[in-house]
Amino acid sequence: MTHELADMLRKNRTIDWQKKESARAGMRRMVKKLLKKYKYPPEGMDDVIATVIGQCDMWADN
Repeated sequence: MTHELADMLRKNRTIDWQKKESARAGMRRMVKKLLKKYKYPPEGMDDVIATVIGQCDMWADN
């Protein structure tokens, strides 16, 4: 699941995704789809999405 997520985010990132809310929304949507695909419990989904977006922010800063 982690490899699939990383590949999806790499392929779909845009230059200004950190500044555009629409690009960030698209990333959140991709993460939600992937979590649903692997039957992740909906209660923790918001926390996971926030963690993934935060990690992407750190990844982009480097």
